[in-house]
Amino acid sequence: MDSKCIHSLKGIGILGVVLVHCGLGMQEGVLGSISACGARGVQLLFIINGFLIFHSLDKIEWNKQQIIAWYKRKFIRLIPLYWFFTILHLLVFGVGERYYLGTLSKVSPLNILCNMLFLHGFHPYYIGSINANWFMADLAMFYLLAPLLYKIIDSLEKSVLALLIITPLGYVLYHVALGWNVLAVKEIWIDYVTIVSFPSELPIMLLGIFSYFMVKESFKWKNKGMISVVTLLFALFCMISLVMGKRYFMIFNYIFSFGVLFAVLFIGQVQYPLKVINNSFFATFGKHSYGIYLSHTFLLPIIPKNNSVLQSFIRYCVIVMMALFIAIVSEKIIEKPVIRFFNKKLFDTKLKCNT
Repeated sequence: MDSKCIHSLKGIGILGVVLVHCGLGMQEGVLGSISACGARGVQLLFIINGFLIFHSLDKIEWNKQQIIAWYKRKFIRLIPLYWFFTILHLLVFGVGERYYLGTLSKVSPLNILCNMLFLHGFHPYYIGSINANWFMADLAMFYLLAPLLYKIIDSLEKSVLALLIITPLGYVLYHVALGWNVLAVKEIWIDYVTIVSFPSELPIMLLGIFSYFMVKESFKWKNKGMISVVTLLFALFCMISLVMGKRYFMIFNYIFSFGVLFAVLFIGQVQYPLKVINNSFFATFGKHSYGIYLSHTFLLPIIPKNNSVLQSFIRYCVIVMMALFIAIVSEKIIEKPVIRFFNKKLFDTKLKCNT
């Protein structure tokens, strides 16, 4: 597996996320439509994580000790930067009112505790109220369930069956849930049900699992270069049609449709990485995508918005570069030392800082 290709795809995903958070999706015309679709970079990141998690589980011996060690590696990798930026967010922005708190007056101690323990995904008013941490809630839940899923979905055939059964069932259930009068702020309930909750993103993660088995079976394939080019062109064509508002390629909704296209793109590129995607520029951002995701929201209020397209793009570039710098520094002075500390003080096994 080409790690540079994986990092490059992560880089594309995180650049898209920052793009939409910078507000470029609010611009009119084609630029605004393209920028708004940057939000789908989250789905690309989920697909990559689904692939990598199954890839890592394939390397361990299936006994209690090895599974516990796997959990340790994964969560120790997440905790240092996640806790640091969560605490920093509360120190910088306080615990006062914000949109995703809904009817709650402030960020409560229970909300903070749930965020720190990756349990905030179970509460619609908690999941996105601190530093857009909903991605971390869903990722942590997937980590917890991954060994069980790995034992159940152990072949390409079963990954296809899981997609074909769970995905339509999930979308039927979420349409039912949208009719429930659960929250006073209906918009937050809609976001929770359709985008930010773990069940809403599970089909995307299943696409990551499907991609893992497709790549695993690909040793039989010939003409991988041609497959890489064709899958790239196909995915781009279909994505452009979605951006233009056409429904030529629509499965359930935009999120899942982009997820399918990202899976096609991912499978092709892992087989035969093309320079247009697999390059040092994207790989640099992908290698530090975790820190960029956690840190870029701090920069959004600091650098003022501007209605000019050019100045908005310059603002985006500045935020991206500053977030990259913060990510590199925080990894060096926080993440790696803390992981080494946990390794030395709490565990006997040697844990790698980059997994």
